[in-house]
Amino acid sequence: MNILEELLLQVAFVVTLIFAFQLFYSIGFGRFKYFRLTQAVLFGVALVLCMTFPVHVTDQLSVDIRIVPMLLGTFYGGFETTLFLSLLILLYRSYLGMDGGFYATTLAVFMCIPIFMFFQSRFLQGNKNQRLRIAIGLTVGYCVSSFVSMAIFIGLSRTFLGAILLYTLVMMAVVLIFVAMNETIKDTLEKNQQRVAEAKDAEIAFLRSQIQPHFLYNALNSIAALCAEDPRQAEQLTLDLSQYLRSGLNFKQMATFTTLENELELIQAYLNIEKVRFADRLVIEYDIEADPNRLIPPLILQPLVENAIKHGLMSSVRGGTVKISIRELDGKLRFAVEDNGCGMSEAKRQEVFGPDSKHSGIGLRNIARRIKLLYDASLQVKSTVGIGTKVLFELPYPSDGRKLDDKSYYRGR
Repeated sequence: MNILEELLLQVAFVVTLIFAFQLFYSIGFGRFKYFRLTQAVLFGVALVLCMTFPVHVTDQLSVDIRIVPMLLGTFYGGFETTLFLSLLILLYRSYLGMDGGFYATTLAVFMCIPIFMFFQSRFLQGNKNQRLRIAIGLTVGYCVSSFVSMAIFIGLSRTFLGAILLYTLVMMAVVLIFVAMNETIKDTLEKNQQRVAEAKDAEIAFLRSQIQPHFLYNALNSIAALCAEDPRQAEQLTLDLSQYLRSGLNFKQMATFTTLENELELIQAYLNIEKVRFADRLVIEYDIEADPNRLIPPLILQPLVENAIKHGLMSSVRGGTVKISIRELDGKLRFAVEDNGCGMSEAKRQEVFGPDSKHSGIGLRNIARRIKLLYDASLQVKSTVGIGTKVLFELPYPSDGRKLDDKSYYRGR
């Protein structure tokens, strides 16, 4: 192969591995616990390939573009990746031969790596143009250090000087192209991810807006009837209704978390209203063994309680019992809402969750879709006609209340 073909081969090596790196990052692999290791290995493979298939300028002089994976690994991988790549260069160069080139490489590495690390944080904090300037400056610095090292251990010649000058110009162009390409790919992927996140936020907001207080009409009628019979209870019921509406219809913060305690208070306000209608026919049992400060999406549990009362118990003259269970286990909150009402047949269950169902089961379908979007989790419904229905789901929880932006949790607070 001629010089151009050998150079293009090295470029192909680096391009392929950079695209692989960006692909892993774009599909969420960046949150995988071994991502840094995989990232270092990808850049390491690119580095070894560049050193294995160098560009032969003369019979005595060969060059390569190892600076590209070295720089990118330093900029995006941090200290551990830089240390790994530095050791890899030295070990592989020693394998190729303990000659003047090895000592020149060793000196260049020890001269450049501290400077690379010094500029790493500035690179990450800078905009695209600043990053390009830093990359070009460090490339020139690396070429100068290589020139000095090779002059010390190999010697100078007119051919050598011309090759080094050409090498420096080529390296500047290659690094400029690669960093610009990498930043462009990175920006494009981030914009696409932002659009996906915005679409997801919009759908979640729409789903929350679907959850209407179906009992509002009956609650107002109950309050009106109580005004003459029991004004004090009517006043309390009005306060409960106000509390429910304030918490349940706060759509200004649709993408936030609420605490488990707040969700339970919302449920209690709702149940106080329903108990006026059902009186002793409605029995509520709680089985709560969870930290009340755990963060959960708002209105994730109350619609299930409402569904259990409306579709499970309302059709029965004797009423029934709704059991609300919340437990912590293995880093997850396990929710269950169970009633001993009329139950559902399998056909009815399929109808409730079917895409064409527009009137019944809105609460169940809504919750199922929301936890799928937020946590990639699923809603389980176990129901037997004449015995009752049990709805279960699990949500992972943040242990420290921090803002979250990975796929396991929903962003915001």
